[in-house]
This record gives sequence, C-alpha cells and structure tokens, in this order.
Amino acid sequence: MAPEGTSNQELSLRVFVHPSRISSCARLRRSDARYRGALSLQASQLAKVKKMNGNDDFIRALAEYLAFHTEQSTAYLTGLIGAFLRGAQGVPKPELPDQNKIASRLKTDMAAHSDVPTFLQNYLLTHLAHGAWPPQATFVASRYLGRRPNERFITWQRRRQDVAQLDVEPIRGTELGFRQMLYSQGAGEVFRWRGFPCFKSNYDIAIYAMLIEELRPRTIIELGSGAGASALFFADLCTAAGLNTKIISVDTSTGKVSDPRITFVQSDCSSWLGATANSKPDFERPCLVVEDFHGDLAGFFVHIDTILEAGDYFVVEDSFPKQARISEVIAGRPYLVDSKYTDFFGINCTSAINSIFVKRTHAS
Repeated sequence: MAPEGTSNQELSLRVFVHPSRISSCARLRRSDARYRGALSLQASQLAKVKKMNGNDDFIRALAEYLAFHTEQSTAYLTGLIGAFLRGAQGVPKPELPDQNKIASRLKTDMAAHSDVPTFLQNYLLTHLAHGAWPPQATFVASRYLGRRPNERFITWQRRRQDVAQLDVEPIRGTELGFRQMLYSQGAGEVFRWRGFPCFKSNYDIAIYAMLIEELRPRTIIELGSGAGASALFFADLCTAAGLNTKIISVDTSTGKVSDPRITFVQSDCSSWLGATANSKPDFERPCLVVEDFHGDLAGFFVHIDTILEAGDYFVVEDSFPKQARISEVIAGRPYLVDSKYTDFFGINCTSAINSIFVKRTHAS
C-alpha cells in the first residue's frame, strides 16, 4: 500500500523506475549499475513530478528522462508509459501448447543446419529447458511464433496489414533498433568494399549475398552508383557464385571503380530508364534492379515495370520515407514482397523496408 500522501503520479514513477522492474519496463540489465543509477530519480526530481499538471506532464517528463539514458525515442517511450499507467498488460507467458509449438519449430529450423542453434534458437531453447519466461523472453517467443515461414511471397496490401503491429516501434514498421540502424553502415567510418566506401548496411550485405545465390541473376541494374563500390560488391558476389552477370550501374557522376565486369553509365537515372524502356533491350534474365538514387518513384516506376519481366526482382533501398510512394506505384501491379529477405534478420531489418519485390505474371 502506498504511504499516505503519495500521489498517483509519484507512485507510478516509483513503480516504473524501481530497479526490480528495470528488466521488464526498460529492458535494461539489472546487473548494470550505470543504467540502474540512470533510472534512480533523486528527491528533487520527485518533487518536480508533484508539481506537474496531470499525467501528460508526468509522462512527457519521464519519457524524456528515459530517452536520454536509453536508445528509445521520446515518442515511443511516451506511448509505452501511457499504456503502462492505463493498466495495459504485457504478452502472456507461453502456455504448454505454445511451448510445444516453439520446440517443434526450433527442431525443424535447426535441422537445416545440422542442429547447430543460432543465438535466437539457443536463447529460446534455454528458456524452454528451464521453464522460465521473464517478460523479454515471453516477447521474443511471441514474435517467433508469429512468423509465418511458409508464407514467403506477400501482396503489398497484406504486407501493410502484417507490419501494422510495428507502428509503435522506435523505428516505425521495423524490429530494427534505433542504434542498430544508425550503426549499420559503420559506427565511425563507413563500411568499405575492397577499399571503396560502400554505403550498404550490414544487414543488406548479407541479404544481397543470399538473394544473388538463390536468384542467380544474369543482369543487375543499379540505379545510383556512388563511388562504384556496391557495383563492385555485386560483381564479386556474382563471380563467387559462378555467374557471368552483366552489371549496369547508372549515375550522373563518375565513380572511382573501373572493372571489366561492370558497365558504368553516366546519366540521369530517370532519363536512362525512359530511354531503356523505349528501346526494349534484350536483357538476360533473371534481372535484379536496385533503386538507390532517391528519385521520385511515381515519376519513373512505369519504366522499371516495362523493363522487368515475371521472375525478376526489384529492390528499393532506404525506403523508410518512401512507403506512401511505393504504395501508389505497386498497388494493383503484379509485385509481391519477398518476406524471406525483408524479414531474415527480423521484420524489416533492412534498408529495403517492405521493398524487396519479385514480379509475377499477374497481381494476385
């Protein structure tokens, strides 16, 4: 029972930031004294809370304080704290039927790589073995069960419905953490490929390696060359896969890379797409088109659609701010999201959020 004279706001604050609740409410390590100290408010701060005008001021102040000491945004924490104060409940611990489903799926997944577990699989196996399901493990288990590995290719409309649950995440629409996103091209210097700056995230590097191995493209068209490192990266992946792939990289400026496997074209990407679509060149298939020049999709997608055939792939990088435009140009067209790659490291843990597409013969 709260001491007499304790306000609801002060009580909520004490409960929320008490060290015993750190792991469940702030997902911070209980053993880390630095974070425990960051979340321990002094008496003067509690006194300020008492002067606040209602829950809104309290929530905003606490969210700003926690945002300063964690990687979460103020907006995300504001929603989380507000839900907590309204009595929202977390995900229920997995009951025996769900635990059996987890065990069965783990067995199937691990069989594909000689029963050697990944970090995630080992984490879930440990909690299954001990029967302990703290909040974080419960959350991870629910996300694991929510994955639908047998439903790989998804329409745009269905995809938008599926990822709506992530609208409250620190980065809307993705499970990728804010700091992980910021560091994904390098926490200091940018990632380099064979000495050239290559502005690909660590997630995309792995995704392209797997996609090229599976698709085995005969043609790769890169829209936006930069220094030329990503084209060189694609060429090396294709060579490693035993492919003699034609690689075309288009940009208004000349890069620093020179390689006989790559045709660098100095041109405005939109203009080049229009001219290429009109000339209808006989590209060898399958074809992979990568959009990385940050143009307006509505202005040139019709040309990309003309170039691509059924079975070809279209990837839109850095697509977080492009979701509305993608929706405009993709709706009603025969493109499906390949969730194997968009969600390989977690839902939309890639720069190509909801935007690794395969073209089909019709829109269903």
